[in-house]
Amino acid sequence: MDKKFLIKIFVALAVIVLLFLFVSVSRSFDASLSTLISRTTGETQPDTNIVIIHISSEDIEQIGPWPLKRSYYALLINQLTGYDVKKIGLEVFLSSKFITQVIYDNVLQKEISNSGRVVLSSLAGQITAQNNFYITDSLSLPSPKLIDESLLTGHLNYFDSYGIEIPLELINRDLKEKAFSLNLAGIEENYPSKIRINFLASWKKYKTYSLLEFFDLIRIDDNELNILKDKIILIGISDPQISSTFQTNYDPDLPGVALHAFALDNLLNSRYYDDKYYILSAFLFSIILLLLIFLLQNQTRKFRLYFLALSIIITAAFIFNRYLYLELAYSFFIIPLFFVIVSEFAFRIIKSRHELRSAVDEAELLKKLLGGKENELLNLQQEFEASEKEKSELLLAKIKTLKSDISKLKENEEDKQSAEFKDIESDKKFYGLVYRSVIMSSVVELIKKASPTGATILITGESGTGKELVARSIHNLSSRKENSFIAVNCAALPETLLESELFGHVKGSFTGAIADKIGKFEAANKGTIFLDEIGETSENFQVKLLRVLQSGEIDKIGSVTSKIVDVRVIAATNKDLKQIVIEKKFREDLFYRINVLNIHLPPLRDRKEDIEPIAAYLLKQDGDNINFSVAVLRALNEYNWKGNVRELESVIKRAVIFCKSSGRNLIQLNDLPDDLIKNIKLNFEDLVIESLRLKGFSHSSINETAKELGKVNRTIISENFRGYSLKILVEQNFDEELTAAFIADSDDFEVVNRVKVKLDTWLNNIKKDIQEYKSEDFSAVRDKLSSKYKNLPQKFHIYLDEVIKHFLQKK
Repeated sequence: MDKKFLIKIFVALAVIVLLFLFVSVSRSFDASLSTLISRTTGETQPDTNIVIIHISSEDIEQIGPWPLKRSYYALLINQLTGYDVKKIGLEVFLSSKFITQVIYDNVLQKEISNSGRVVLSSLAGQITAQNNFYITDSLSLPSPKLIDESLLTGHLNYFDSYGIEIPLELINRDLKEKAFSLNLAGIEENYPSKIRINFLASWKKYKTYSLLEFFDLIRIDDNELNILKDKIILIGISDPQISSTFQTNYDPDLPGVALHAFALDNLLNSRYYDDKYYILSAFLFSIILLLLIFLLQNQTRKFRLYFLALSIIITAAFIFNRYLYLELAYSFFIIPLFFVIVSEFAFRIIKSRHELRSAVDEAELLKKLLGGKENELLNLQQEFEASEKEKSELLLAKIKTLKSDISKLKENEEDKQSAEFKDIESDKKFYGLVYRSVIMSSVVELIKKASPTGATILITGESGTGKELVARSIHNLSSRKENSFIAVNCAALPETLLESELFGHVKGSFTGAIADKIGKFEAANKGTIFLDEIGETSENFQVKLLRVLQSGEIDKIGSVTSKIVDVRVIAATNKDLKQIVIEKKFREDLFYRINVLNIHLPPLRDRKEDIEPIAAYLLKQDGDNINFSVAVLRALNEYNWKGNVRELESVIKRAVIFCKSSGRNLIQLNDLPDDLIKNIKLNFEDLVIESLRLKGFSHSSINETAKELGKVNRTIISENFRGYSLKILVEQNFDEELTAAFIADSDDFEVVNRVKVKLDTWLNNIKKDIQEYKSEDFSAVRDKLSSKYKNLPQKFHIYLDEVIKHFLQKK
């Protein structure tokens, strides 16, 4: 089995075992996750059949001191009974220790008995759990209960452990005492041994009255109190100086009476948290995680799938917590998965370091070769000076080749050095045009002169030179700048659609014309319209355009009336319009109409000094804190940009993406397309292939090349040879004959055949391993063929990938 897979399994199992040993860690994590879900989803309206009458600090201040006279409770119960409430829960514990209150106990007891719907509160001592039962060593009953044992009481006790839990029944010797909230709910059977309270919202979401506020409503006989019919009333203390308070997701100081209100709500609506499946879920989540690691061992996109699994678990947590009120052990999946992901990151870092070390080794080899070739050049030059005339021509050819190789090798050194932009202060910017050259300064001066005139302008130049930028700058410098600038690419639209697009149409003028449409000319009224690729238009369209230029009249398709527009026309083309006029493909009269002023944009290759400022500007737009290497900047300056600025922009965008994905802030030659660097950079594999070619790919060529290139390990030579061969095979569309011929670069059949035999050996080994492994899944096969990648330079891995995919498709 894969070593990495075994390590991840071990990590996951170790974390799972630790979670079982230290269950408090998992409980705390799951409680925190539950809190997060509650805060994210927001409050839920609690049961509207529950009403709270609370004794506030203001109430005590006015009718106190504490404890209040029990005659107030008698009066309160009397009034509530009169409003035909369903149940009355007195959360205030009426202790028999207060002698001054005893004189009111008979009155209170009488009102409670007459009401027949009151639940008093009791207090238990030490509580222990035994076989799913809760045993208490003592039970304190309220004083009215001591007078009349038939009165209903319920205990107020709770546990604060990863949430507030209430045991629903306590046993004290032969006496069973139900919870205060359970007696108020009236549930007689089929209830759990305990519940964990689900605090749905702030307690202020309940209908609440302070004690004096309630008495005031009674005094004025307010009709609002009629809503109390069939409601469950809880009476308790909200003064934090007297009553214990609790912190919940929605309340920093929840009074005890509200705690029991939520417990009552949970029981009435079966929405208390239930953890009876917690241990079972811990085992299930552990098994699911281990199964996930097993299933993903051959996947390449493990991180994405890990995070997908994590999102599924979190979604499940939301559903179970929010709607089913089940507390499950999500920690047994999430925490071990976190450590598995960390392990995966560690493997990636180790792999990256290995690749970096390989790259550094290759760089050192190239540096060593550079020194050797420079010494060889010095010796040849000295030999040339002392040579005879016949021998000098051969030496000159060798010197020229050496100088070329040295230049290319130096590019590898300069590819590590950050470039400095020269004369950056002298760079000029003009409405998106960036330049340094005299020729572009002249163009800009012409733009400034032509813009205010209002004349029709023809912009000429190759594709990608910035003709639309010039058109926009003309518009922005004209008196029409406050109005619309509309650009139309005439080559992108067929003739029929172009006419409708520019001039508009009326409803019903052709199939599909379901409504009137305003054309571009009408939309650009008082502004500027830019007609790009004007040379691509048909003669029929040119006639209509000529009429617009002559009279300003446009005819919508299907309309019987003309409309006058005031539009400045700027046209552009990458063609030689004069030649097209001669060829009768463009109207001569239209040419003269649009060519009142001509602005010609020179190609980028004719203004090389502009490449550097444009490249610097484009890089600043796309790459924060990214720079070019010295070698890259030289390559950009020396390249013949057929696509002009547009091609330069595309190359820089590509280079920034490759640079960022490699975690670098220096764009290097490998980030550029092959066309830009094929003649300026010498890679190590180029030296290997060149040396092998000179030796005719003989049996001893690998050893001889290894010695020639600085006594390197022959494995480095053979693996670069194999990688280069796979690269050419992919580029030659898996044609083995063409590949062998290209690599050999020789007319000698024996040399080509030697390369072909070597290539067949590599490919047959890959085919054999693929056939032995039954799967057709690329990721699984790739992992099984990991030995094929072991010594192969990283840059050739993608080509080996393509070869494996090719053989899988043919399987």
